[in-house]
This record gives sequence, C-alpha cells and structure tokens, in this order.
Amino acid sequence: MKKIFTLLFLGSLIIKTIAQPNIDAMLKEGNIFLGKKQYQDALAVFDKVIKVSPKNADAYYARGVTYSNLNNTIEAISDYTRALFYNPEKIEALINRASTFSGMQKYEDAINDFNKAIEMAPNRADVYNNRGYLFSLQKKYDKAIADYDKSISLNKNYSMAYINKAYAWNALGSDSLSIDVLTKLIAVNPDYSSAYFNRAVMYRELHKNKLALADYDKGLKLEPNDVTALLRRAELKDEMGNHKGAASDCSTVIELDNQNALAYYTRALAEFDLKQYDKIIYDCTEAIKNKDKYFEAYILRGNAHDFLGEYQAALIDYASAIEKNSNAMDAYNQRAIAENKKGNVVCAISDFSRAIKIAPDNRDLLHKRGILWYATKNYENAVLDYNKLLEINPNDIKALVTRGDLFLLLNKKEYACADYKRAETLGDGSAMSKRIFNCK
Repeated sequence: MKKIFTLLFLGSLIIKTIAQPNIDAMLKEGNIFLGKKQYQDALAVFDKVIKVSPKNADAYYARGVTYSNLNNTIEAISDYTRALFYNPEKIEALINRASTFSGMQKYEDAINDFNKAIEMAPNRADVYNNRGYLFSLQKKYDKAIADYDKSISLNKNYSMAYINKAYAWNALGSDSLSIDVLTKLIAVNPDYSSAYFNRAVMYRELHKNKLALADYDKGLKLEPNDVTALLRRAELKDEMGNHKGAASDCSTVIELDNQNALAYYTRALAEFDLKQYDKIIYDCTEAIKNKDKYFEAYILRGNAHDFLGEYQAALIDYASAIEKNSNAMDAYNQRAIAENKKGNVVCAISDFSRAIKIAPDNRDLLHKRGILWYATKNYENAVLDYNKLLEINPNDIKALVTRGDLFLLLNKKEYACADYKRAETLGDGSAMSKRIFNCK
C-alpha cells in the first residue's frame, strides 16, 4: 500500500508539472487581452485559469483588475481579497483594493490598505501619493501634504505628487504656495505640460493674467493639442481683450473635435466682442446641436438676434433657455429687455420680477424694474425697488436721486428732500439743484 501511495503522489506531481506551463500561458494570454482592453475576453481566460488553479493569486489579481475596468467594484474587491488570501505579500492587490475602496468612498478601508502597503514597502513613493490623495478627499490637507512631501522625498521626479500637493495648498486657500510647488516641479521636469497648465490656473485665480497666459503658451508648445488648455487660454485671451486670438484657439479645438460644444460657445463669446453677430448665431447653433441643454448658448444666440433687431427670434431663444433651465436668470433679464424694446412693458416687468426672485440682491435687475415701474406710473412699486437698492448700497447716488423724484410724485416732499440732501452730501450736483428748487 505504501508503494501504491507513493506512485499516486508522484503521478500528481507529474500532472502539476505538465499543467503549470499551460497556466502561465493562459495568464499571459489573459493579460494581453487586458492590455488591449478586450475585457470580456480577458475575463473568460482568467475564469478558466481559476477553474484549473483555484488558489492562483495572480489569476485572482488579474481578474480583479479586469472587473475594475468593467466598473464591477464588488467583484473586483472580492478578487483582490482572494489574491491577498493566497499571497499576502502581493502588494499590487492591496494597492488596487485600496483604490477601489476609494472609488466607492470607503475611505477608511482604503487608508487601512495603504497603511498595510506602506508597512510592506516603506519606500514606494506612489503609495504615499495615493494615501495623500485620499486624505485630500477627506479634506485632511495637512496629512495629505505630509504624504506628498514623503512621496517627493522618495522620488523627486514624481510629478503627480507635486500636482496633488499644489491642489492641497490651493484647497487651503494658499495659491502662492501652490505656485511655489508647481515652480519646483517645472525646475525638476521642465517638459511636463501639466505643471504649466496648473500653474496658469493658479496665476489666473490671483488675477496675474500675463503670467497665466505665458504658462499656457509654454504648456501648449509641449502639448499643442491639449483641448482643455486651448479653451482655457481662449477664455483668458478674451478676458484680456484679445478676441481674435481667443476665436483662433477655439477654431483649433474645433479642428481637433468638431463636436466640442464648449469650443463653439467660447468662440461665439469672442465674436460677440467683435460684433460678428451672424457668426455668433452659427456657433451657438452648432453648440446647441452638440449639447441640447446648452441654455447659455440659447441666451447668447438670442442676444445676437436682439442686436440684429430680430426680436421675435431673440424671444424664442430666451424662452428655449428658460425651458432648459428655469433658473436661468440672465434669460429672464435678456427677454425682459427684448420685450421692452417691442413695447411689451408688462411682460418685461414680469420677467425682471422672475429674475429678481432668482437673484434678489442683483442691483442691475432692481434698477431696470424700478425704471419700468416709474415709466408705467407705478410709483410705490418703484420706491420699493429703490428702497432695496439703497439697503444694498446706502451711498447709491442714482438711487437716492430717483427715489427723491418718486417721493415728490407721491407728494412725500419731506422724504424727497431728505434723499436729495443725502445725494448732495455725496457730491451730486443735480441733487443740489433739485433740493434748492423743491425744498424751500
């Protein structure tokens, strides 16, 4: 019996030796599918491997990666856990499980995994960076920055750690420190376009537009087809008065992606400053074609129609904008202006009222509605709007003088004279004349 047992045992060894190369080949085949993003094919291969070798940590790990790419987080977590059960030293499974936990917003579970990964490999810069990112998501920025610093100390060329650290400082309200970090990154890696693009964002927040523009220029020399950077540079150029340059950047984006709604809309904004109203109508139409609920494009196209005297077309666009977004304050504002031009004062007042309901402290809207109340002899309603204006800004000379005029029309001479006197003390000559004439 002993001899038979020995033979059987040896036989099992022979079978295992023969099967192992097949498993390696299958794993290689599955990883090739995985690299080609043929996830279902990869999944089928890894399933076969696990069926043949149910304790194969590499197969569970690879299948977990496949499930992650298929957004099946539950199965991914399960497979990473099995991989770690059969090989507790498989750090990549630990790191990937942490990342999956992070995507599920299970931050404590993710941090626990990263802590274990750091115990296993204390000199891996990427693990500190990843844990730091989790701390940032939890708004624990001090801890995040400490991890990014550790990551950089382990690998001074680890660009992502610099970028993440810059964002952490930005979240803490220190754009200047963000810029310092990105400047250090540029010194280490001068060909890293994202460093320039991110620093440009920080400069713009600080209203250092020339420096921001210079960084976009440098970054786009390295990555000339970066659509996001091109659009941000276009917005910046338009803000700085270079409307033709802004339109040109948008045109480049459209050449790269002719379905980019934002590029058409941004180019239309530049064209508005250039008074190219026909082009605005075309670009806004293209923007809407590629993004149906683009209410801002409806408003801008309506404005172009308005400037061309095409008030009915403008009103249709403003109505479409409101249909897409009932809180589109500017759509109500612009429609009110168009209605007023057509002589529909009541409709204009109604739309200004809707806009004010959305933005109750908007001085421009209150002033416009106040003027229309005045024009329609609704003096008491007009006074209420000017009361609100003066509540927001007690030194609004124009509001003081106009309210004074309204008080006179309402036979409230004492109040009118008080308003004229107040406006006069603020330096308004017309108020002095009105006071002298009306307040003897």
